[in-house]
Formats: sequence, structure tokens, C-alpha cells
Amino acid sequence: MPDPSVSPTLDLQLTWRGTFGRIRVYDDTVRAETSFERDGLTQVPTERVTGWRIEPCDFDAVCVEFVCTDETFRVLLDTGDERVARLGLERALGAPLPSAS
Repeated sequence: MPDPSVSPTLDLQLTWRGTFGRIRVYDDTVRAETSFERDGLTQVPTERVTGWRIEPCDFDAVCVEFVCTDETFRVLLDTGDERVARLGLERALGAPLPSAS
């Protein structure tokens, strides 16, 4: 868990069609939360993430998929944040997985 006094190097969030998503990138970790395809706001268990990717979701949102062994968590972001999100996540988590489509 990052020190609460340390600010993230990247902090992106989106409220989109009634769902909420947020990704915070720190120097050595990523924290994310989402309500997309969930009953409520859910913390992504980033310590269990085995890979990630960014996929188009709609004309006005992209979907960041955090893949765990047993499930995938999807965090929606604005299409304008795609490039900076990709750069931040790649720095923190390594190269993305190949496209799912």
C-alpha cells in the first residue's frame, strides 16, 4: 500500500454512464477501483494482477483490463486519457498483454 502522504504520479478517473473508475499510478505500484460490471465500487486486487491491456469500449471511453488468474477487472477511462494511462501503466506494470480481440 502506498504511503498516504505520497501523491500518485498519475491519477485518472471517469464517471461514465453511471459507473465510476479510477487508476492511480505510484512509483512502484498501481491502485485502481471500478464499479463497471460490479454491484458496487470494488478495489482491483493489483497485487494479483498477471497482466493488463487497454481496449476500446465505446466512442467516448476506453477499458483498462486488469487480468487476474480467476477474473478480470475493467476500469473505464476517457478516450483522451488512453495514451497517458498506457505510458503510466507500462512503466509500473510492464508491457501490456496482446489485444483480446
